Amino acid sequence: MQRKVFLLLALICGLIAALSMYFYLNGATRNSSVSLKPLVVVKSNIQARSVIQPTQLVVKDVPVQGYPQGGFSSIQDVAGSVALLNLSAGDLVVRAMVQRPDTRSSESNSAGSTTALTIPDGKRAVAIPIGLVSGVGYAVKPGDHVDILVTIDIKDSSPNPQVVTATTLAAQDVLVLSVGESVAGDKAKVDTKSYTLALSVPQAMAITYGSEKGSLRLLLRNPGNSDIRQESPVTGNVFMDPNYNERFK
Repeated sequence: MQRKVFLLLALICGLIAALSMYFYLNGATRNSSVSLKPLVVVKSNIQARSVIQPTQLVVKDVPVQGYPQGGFSSIQDVAGSVALLNLSAGDLVVRAMVQRPDTRSSESNSAGSTTALTIPDGKRAVAIPIGLVSGVGYAVKPGDHVDILVTIDIKDSSPNPQVVTATTLAAQDVLVLSVGESVAGDKAKVDTKSYTLALSVPQAMAITYGSEKGSLRLLLRNPGNSDIRQESPVTGNVFMDPNYNERFK
C-alpha cells in the first residue's frame, strides 16, 4: 500500500514537472516570436565615403530589448546612402553611420548629391577621360586609389629651346569616386571612360593641363599601400644612364 502511494506521488510530481516545462517552453517560444525585429547589418566591408550598395547589406532578426537606437529594418532604407566611416562585415548600421542626400532641391539647406557627399574634405571631384590601356584595362573601380602619370612635351630653357617629352608623377594615392560608361570614339580614337577623382585644387589644375596638352595614365594601388614617393620627372635621357638598372629595378 505504501509503495503505491509513493508511485502515485512520483507520477503526480512528474506530471507537474512536464506541465511546467510545457508552459515554460511555450511561453519562451511565444515571447521570442514577438520580441524579434529586423535589423540591417553589414554583409561585406564598406569603405568610408562610398555609396552603399544593396549587396553589401543583410537583414537579421534581433531582440527588441537590444535593438540599437537609430537602426534600420529595411535594406532599401540604407542602400544609396554614403558611409561616413569604414564599416566591417557584421557591423550594425545606424543613422549616425550613414548620410543620405537630400533630394528636395527647393530647400536651401540641401545636403547635395550622393557624389558630392563622397568627396573628402579639402578635395574636389574632377572627371578625366581615360582609355583602356591607360586605365589599367578598366580594372579601376570606385573606391580604389590610384597614382596619376602625366606625359607632356616641354620646351627647355636653353637659348635654342628643344622640346623634351617628360613623364612625371602628378598625383598619388587619389580616391576614385566613380567610373562612367565607356564612350566609343571614331576609328582614329580609342574608347574611353570618364573617371571622377578626388583631387586637391593644385592637383586638379596640373592634371587638367596634362590632359589637355599631353596624356594621362593611372597606376592602381594596393588598398594597404599609402606611401608617397618623391620621384623626379623621367625623360628619354634616363635610358642612357649607366645606372639605369639600379635606379629603375
